[in-house]
Amino acid sequence: MKVKCPECGFEDEGKFCSNCGAPLPQIEFPSRQETPQVPSEVSWLSKCPVCKSGRLLPVVKKKLFGLVTSENWECENCGATFTRRGEQYELTKVWDVSNPIWRNYKNQSLTEIEWKNIAYGGKPYREQREMDMEYWMTQLQEGNVPVHITGAKTPIILKKNEKLQLVLPEISLLEPRAVRTSVYGGPGFRVAKGVYFRVGRTRSESHEELKHIDQGVLTLTSKRFVFSGVKRNVNVDLRKIVSMEPYSDGIALRVENRQKTQYFTGVDQVKLAITVDDRTYEEQLSGLILMYFIEGLIKKME
Repeated sequence: MKVKCPECGFEDEGKFCSNCGAPLPQIEFPSRQETPQVPSEVSWLSKCPVCKSGRLLPVVKKKLFGLVTSENWECENCGATFTRRGEQYELTKVWDVSNPIWRNYKNQSLTEIEWKNIAYGGKPYREQREMDMEYWMTQLQEGNVPVHITGAKTPIILKKNEKLQLVLPEISLLEPRAVRTSVYGGPGFRVAKGVYFRVGRTRSESHEELKHIDQGVLTLTSKRFVFSGVKRNVNVDLRKIVSMEPYSDGIALRVENRQKTQYFTGVDQVKLAITVDDRTYEEQLSGLILMYFIEGLIKKME
């Protein structure tokens, strides 16, 4: 994650600013709270998610001369009311509006499992996933989470004490190239219908565009970042990486003694199974995950 350098104001990541060399402020991530144990054999109706002591009892109310039926579940202790919305239940009423569960989840529709998790001190699926992913990404960045994607065959020869970590086929290498365009700088005068006479000179302007250079296999080891293409090979010692910039489908690398930034795209073709405790999520590989993984490997080398 990028932070602003206190000396020059340059936004960078890592321990030191790549612009002036000053130490960068380090972000402290909150520690993960342990997830409470939720008994699988107990119904969500046996414990109210709001007061966590009463039971939820069925209340069926008829409206519009008995033509419309509203199915509610009410707590015998705190009066919390849950109204069925398809396959989910919405928290629609409580006696004590200062209750934190009401403030956080009022008028929200959640599944039975999610309300049950809340009743036992846990979180709904979406919040739990977000917390687990934040924890997993932090551990990945610290080098505490192993990631092995080696479905394809790597073309490189591993060196002594070097371990294979990731192999991705069909990765594209892109580099910035200068492109020149002609721009007309003079005014135009209408001579006849559809005919203009221009006075002035044209000038040439240059700008950079990303150009596709090659396609090949990306191999990440415990020590190197290697791209093996048809026309170009890139072999980078992880300790030579100055900075990285993540994208949804790739990553940009800036390496010592190399002027041009190199872009590697196509990493989002792979999906990861991420497990925290006994919960497993499927997540698409992204440039951010790859960047944190590389940072973790570098820290393990230090």
